[in-house]
Amino acid sequence: MKILLIDDSELILSELSLLLNQTGKFSKILKAHDGEEGIRQTMLNKPDVIILDLQMPRMDGFTFLRWLMANHPVPVMVFSSIGTDENIFKAMEIGAVDFIQKPENYITGEFANHFNEKLSAVMEATLPLKNGQNRQSPAPAESGSRIPGAEEHNFEIVVMGASTGGPTAIQHILEDIQYSISLPIVVCQHMPRTFTGVFANRLNMLLDLTVKEAEDGECPEKKTVYIAPGDMHLELRNRCFKLVQPGLNDRYIPSVDRLMETVANAFAEKTIAVILTGMGTDGSTGIRAIHAAGGIILAESPDSCVVYGMPKAALATGFVHQQLPIDAIGGKIISLLQEVPGAKKTGKPES
Repeated sequence: MKILLIDDSELILSELSLLLNQTGKFSKILKAHDGEEGIRQTMLNKPDVIILDLQMPRMDGFTFLRWLMANHPVPVMVFSSIGTDENIFKAMEIGAVDFIQKPENYITGEFANHFNEKLSAVMEATLPLKNGQNRQSPAPAESGSRIPGAEEHNFEIVVMGASTGGPTAIQHILEDIQYSISLPIVVCQHMPRTFTGVFANRLNMLLDLTVKEAEDGECPEKKTVYIAPGDMHLELRNRCFKLVQPGLNDRYIPSVDRLMETVANAFAEKTIAVILTGMGTDGSTGIRAIHAAGGIILAESPDSCVVYGMPKAALATGFVHQQLPIDAIGGKIISLLQEVPGAKKTGKPES
């Protein structure tokens, strides 16, 4: 595989090249110091994956990314400083797959492990939503796709879990259901703490729902989306949130499994669980608990996943009730809620 590094810092390019050489995964490591040089390298060498800085002279990362998605779409990992938090999500809307924060001083062994894990996920990524071109309204529920007994649940909560590609997928679903749902929604996205707050604030500005980071001791309220803080596990105890310090050997922080297991204990059959795009198996244990408690489980299908890892692991359990592309998940959630006796069929308010 060929990888292209685009950054205006020669030190960063050298450090990343050394790190990538040690993996033995790449036949060519290409370099560019700005977006214009990145375009030339892309046209000449056709890289398979790109690591991209956002703030550069002459042509910044956003302009390059727009060009790339229109002309040579490949998986992109943003490699950015902490000062560009808000821009990270703009880049992901344009088409970047994932992001990693630049280290403050130098590339340590701990960072190298984190970097390689992130890059492995990006290398597996597909690009189902190139620059928003495939964005659609929520698809209607498929004929014959009704989940038996859904009308008996009287749902009280929706819980979602995601990793690589998750921020865009979560935003997509929330945009689809924002005018048709009053239940609390709890989201567990694998993301550092420095970004979960920004993610929540961004969604809060975009949606007709209240979106915030979950706080210890508060209880889920209607028409509110709660984002699990990035450096803690989020649990439901006595139907209120509990933030729990992670252990040294915990692989996924925050953990979808831990959240869903405790949601199952608190809300049982009144739960709708959704497993979205992401690398790994997080969530496959949690949905077992939700299934045993009588809840409903949906998973994203491979044709829209950026990385079909978490949904695949969930499907392998045999407990997923339905697998759907991202454009249909919101519509399915709405249809499940409308199957409850006396449920009002809601939609976007008239202008």
